[in-house]
Amino acid sequence: MLWIRVPLVLLLVAIAAAAVVATRDRGPGKPVATKYGVTSQGRTFELKLDDDRQPVAFDTELAAMCPSGRMVAMPWSSVDGDGVRFRRAGRKLTVNENGDTYELGLDATVAKDGALTGTARLVVHIRPETRAPFDCTSPRVRVSAGR
Repeated sequence: MLWIRVPLVLLLVAIAAAAVVATRDRGPGKPVATKYGVTSQGRTFELKLDDDRQPVAFDTELAAMCPSGRMVAMPWSSVDGDGVRFRRAGRKLTVNENGDTYELGLDATVAKDGALTGTARLVVHIRPETRAPFDCTSPRVRVSAGR
């Protein structure tokens, strides 16, 4: 009878371990709540949270200043797992998105209730055909939602 119990116990342990791993690495959840806020540039900041009160998406707009003094505004709607990875380390959240013509970044802290505070930045790469390329950059823009 012992020869039946040992494999059965091992099988149950393997199933339990697989279930734990599957729930820990499930990826971002679906948005179920929204926290509203604003940036230091006066633009809205909407933060979408999943069932665990973890950020899974946000929507805002950032403005960058060009060397000529001209402003360039760019919307940023970022969704975790949709081509953009939300990097988490404890309560710290970092999001970076780069393209050929832009760089966007968010460095924030997320409270237990999902409220967020941090800074965002924008760099727009301008490559005119008739003169030297240049960048338009934003200052560190303060963002918050749910506070």
